[in-house]
Amino acid sequence: MEDTRKALVLGATGLIGREVVNMLLAHEQYESVTVLVRRKLDKEHPKLIQVIADFDHLEQHHDAFKSDDVFSCLGTTIKKAKTKENFKKVDYEYTIKAAELAAKNGAARFLTVSSLGADSTSIFFYNKVKGMVEDKLKKIPLHAVHVFQPSLLLGDRDEHRTGEKMAENISAKMPFIFKGPLRKYKPVSGRNVAFRMVEKALQNEEGYHVHRSDAL
Repeated sequence: MEDTRKALVLGATGLIGREVVNMLLAHEQYESVTVLVRRKLDKEHPKLIQVIADFDHLEQHHDAFKSDDVFSCLGTTIKKAKTKENFKKVDYEYTIKAAELAAKNGAARFLTVSSLGADSTSIFFYNKVKGMVEDKLKKIPLHAVHVFQPSLLLGDRDEHRTGEKMAENISAKMPFIFKGPLRKYKPVSGRNVAFRMVEKALQNEEGYHVHRSDAL
């Protein structure tokens, strides 16, 4: 049997994060799965370790980053964050701090969710922040970084997102739209993204990798 691993998940309550946690707990190669959460999950498992975290002071939880694989599924929306500053805090500052702590504490792999269209020079704030995250991650001395860029996400959320619900309806009724050059815009399920994240973690690739939506 291959060596067992320890995993850390941030954003464990989100659409992708929930799926990542479930897959890691079910995988025999992971001996423990730590989640940093604001509130305890309604879940129990022998391998699950829950840490109530202050995300403004992630350094207080540095021991949790002594993991083999760190999965950052953090993310919010302008609507939920209320302000651009709060959005940037979650999507940029928390993610980068997590990556820095992962590097400092010897994590082998850092895997994170970005977005299709991420570009630090974009005129669109959402895409610009996602691009800034990707640019910064390239400069952090990690053994391996995997960035996942899904298009609109499908799946059950705790919140309603009109754009993604519309995309889901279009994809179901007119799947032929997402062919050829538009294939990369086809909505992807949160479960598929989570599956690819765990899959890539287990492949032991070194370096910086970007996985675009049409490969998810």
